[in-house]
Amino acid sequence: MRRELIAAALALLCASSAQADGCTLVFGQGRNATQPGGPDWDDLNQRFNAAVAGALQADGRNAHALDASIRQIDPQAAGRALLAEADRLGCHTLVETTVFDDAGTLVLRLRAYPLLPQLGDGAAIVGLRIGAPLFVTQRDLAPAAVRRMQPELLAAQMAADYLQHDRR
Repeated sequence: MRRELIAAALALLCASSAQADGCTLVFGQGRNATQPGGPDWDDLNQRFNAAVAGALQADGRNAHALDASIRQIDPQAAGRALLAEADRLGCHTLVETTVFDDAGTLVLRLRAYPLLPQLGDGAAIVGLRIGAPLFVTQRDLAPAAVRRMQPELLAAQMAADYLQHDRR
C-alpha cells in the first residue's frame, strides 16, 4: 500500500510539472438577486468575469470563462459541474470572480485557488478539489458606484494585480 501511494505521488508530481501551465478556469457567480429598478447582477458578474478571463488571455494564459446565473438553485451541483469542467479542460487553477452587494457595500472580488487532485480508494485520482486561496484582491465601493461602474476596467486592474503576484 505504501509503495502504491509513493508511486501515485510521484506520478502526480511528474504530471503536475509536465502540465504546470495548464489552464485557468475563471468562474463567476453573483450573490444578489436582481430587484426591479436595481442593477442586473448577472450582467455585472458576467462582464467582470469575461474581462478577467480576457486579461489573463492577453497575458498568454490559457483561460476559460464560465459563469453561472444568480438563479442557480443548487450550489453543490454547480460546484461539481465546475470541477468536472476544470478537469475536462485540464485546468490547474481556478480564478473566482464576483460582484455583489454586502450590507450596503459594493464588492468586487477576485480569488485564485489551486485545483488539486482528489484521491479515491487505492490512491487513484478521481477528480479535482479546490485548495486554499493563493491570492485574493477586493475592491469595496459605495453602493451608488454600481450605476456608473465599469466592471471591465476594475477587472483589468484586479487581473493585473493577480498576474503581478503569479508571474510564471
